[in-house]
Amino acid sequence: GRTVLVYIVGDAGDSYNELTTLFKTNFRDMKRGMEEVDYSKCNLVVYSEMVNDVPHLISLKKQNGKVVADTLFTYAEQNPLDKNVMSTVISQTINYFPADSYGFVFLSHSSSWVPAKRDANSRSIGYYRLTQMNIPDFHDVLLSSFPKPLKFILFDSCSMQSIEVAYELRDCAEYFIGSPTEIPGPGAPYEVVVPELFTETDLAVNIAKAYYNYYESRYDGTKPTNDNWTGGVATSVIKSAALDNLAAATKTIIPKYIQEKREVDRSDILAYDFNDDANYDFEKLIRNLTGGVDNTDYRSWYTAFEAAVVYRKTTLKNYSGIIHRMFTMEGSEGLSTYIPTGASNSTMNTFYRTLSWYTAAGWDGTGW
Repeated sequence: GRTVLVYIVGDAGDSYNELTTLFKTNFRDMKRGMEEVDYSKCNLVVYSEMVNDVPHLISLKKQNGKVVADTLFTYAEQNPLDKNVMSTVISQTINYFPADSYGFVFLSHSSSWVPAKRDANSRSIGYYRLTQMNIPDFHDVLLSSFPKPLKFILFDSCSMQSIEVAYELRDCAEYFIGSPTEIPGPGAPYEVVVPELFTETDLAVNIAKAYYNYYESRYDGTKPTNDNWTGGVATSVIKSAALDNLAAATKTIIPKYIQEKREVDRSDILAYDFNDDANYDFEKLIRNLTGGVDNTDYRSWYTAFEAAVVYRKTTLKNYSGIIHRMFTMEGSEGLSTYIPTGASNSTMNTFYRTLSWYTAAGWDGTGW
């Protein structure tokens, strides 16, 4: 039926960003979640890369009615964000567990599309010993290593629900599940999420609902701890098949309303990140540019937007581990975007031009 590969990148390389303790809890909860799964039709395979341990490829399977961790491979220390390493792990997983469909779950620090660099404050996708992976490289690995597009990618990692990421990866997976902002410290509640990884009807929404409902039921708007996460969550689902239409709709607006490198006022647009100034609410940007819901350009665009963002939920506030406080989620529509500015790091603006979204959305016609 389905093989799901969970890819854990846990050795951050510095104590402040260390995630191994949380990931060990996640792994325990994955085993509990597999107790509810029909193992004859489903394979959950975990690539585990954590501090003070060498990497392992592990199958979580049932033996005599109990879920056990069966180690398939043990590797010498290697960078899990290296393209060749990731490709090898995926290929080994597929060779052991070929299936009708595949899913991919990614656990680490991340910062959406932001260019990778050796800096703890700019993580792009993944964070291994102060190194990251650029989204175009991640795209190349997924596209070349899996035999068909994934049913879903669950980003259990901060800030990955950006239009730039989704558009870059649109031919790699049918759906993307994640958050436009920081995720809860403990990550996905795998005991309830794992069974949903193997459903058929409304698969991606099932996963997102299990993730969201768990934290929404515990939310009280107070500063949380990893042992008692009361600090909220934001989750959304993006449908890849609708992204080309969303790009086309966006291209009718961006170069029409932004010309000659005009600075866009971002003061009333929800900012989703507090590190890179890279992620703002996509819907509010378009609404501000067009003048609002009575504008025909906006209404046409919003139809395309709703076809692409098929599920979005957020608590009233979320907690940021970067600024160490709760912040409002008012105005959140579940998908972020970059808004170029002259005040931005020039490296970011330069890298932005290399992304597929830059041209597809018409940013190349704005002077930016």
